[in-house]
Amino acid sequence: MSQSPHSSYDLAIVGGGVVGLWCAYFAQKAGLKTALFEQGRLASGASGGLLGALMPHMPTQWNQKKQFQLEGLIELEQLVAEIESSTGANCGYRRVGRVLPLTREEHVLDAKKRSEAANDVWSHDAHRFQMCLQNKPVVSNWPVKSSMPFGCTVDDISARINPRGLTSALTKAIASSVDIFESCAVTAISPNNLTLPDGTSIQFGSIIVTAGLGSFDLLKPFAPSLLGRPVKGQAAILNTKLPTDLPIIYQNGVYLIVHEDGRTAIGSTSEREFEDPSTTDLLLDEIIQKARDICPLVADA
Repeated sequence: MSQSPHSSYDLAIVGGGVVGLWCAYFAQKAGLKTALFEQGRLASGASGGLLGALMPHMPTQWNQKKQFQLEGLIELEQLVAEIESSTGANCGYRRVGRVLPLTREEHVLDAKKRSEAANDVWSHDAHRFQMCLQNKPVVSNWPVKSSMPFGCTVDDISARINPRGLTSALTKAIASSVDIFESCAVTAISPNNLTLPDGTSIQFGSIIVTAGLGSFDLLKPFAPSLLGRPVKGQAAILNTKLPTDLPIIYQNGVYLIVHEDGRTAIGSTSEREFEDPSTTDLLLDEIIQKARDICPLVADA
């Protein structure tokens, strides 16, 4: 903590991952006196990941929550441009679309229903997007034809972003107007103030708690039945030199995402049981091998 916090703030944000950083960004735009508290370094947890997939919910069984997420995906493009313009940073954003290989004949009927529904619901303001069925890969071996025996669906709304580039840009965007306290855990929260490790008490008008797994203990006084558990995810970056406009591929839990530097992110595991949260193991090797089987273009990377 390079500075001492004020005794009170309009808004206190606990947790400096991507959600906390976005909250701080909008708070400073609204003119709120804001403090951001992070127990480690900003975006040092899950927000510092590798994949950066930005994809809509499936267009069937549409509801208000899916619509809300869709509008966020569409509006993100302009927000990223705004942040890049003000900071000079590069978030690695591009709307590249997504390929979903079809591996069973019964998947084709579902894909047709989704394609029809997408034309109806994937829209916001002047933006309209679609999903279509096709028999050939978008690019030869992306994915390999044998991984899509019944064709694939391709959408034009999915995008990718560099998670570390985005969080770095957001940090720059708020640095001059938000009080940021790294290596500063919040130990307790009451209705009107929070407590720091040295016993300092800080008042706030409103508070946002977005501290990942640490949120549960902090919120226990207000929501004693709130339950959660950690999930470990492993991903990798392969040193490819592929075209940066290749679409995202998603098949049976495996993502392939080519980023702005031509490298390919591979992911990801989803583990409820694990011994060490910060190491890689054979489960990641299995994901990488599956990705190489899907796309020969990364086989030797």
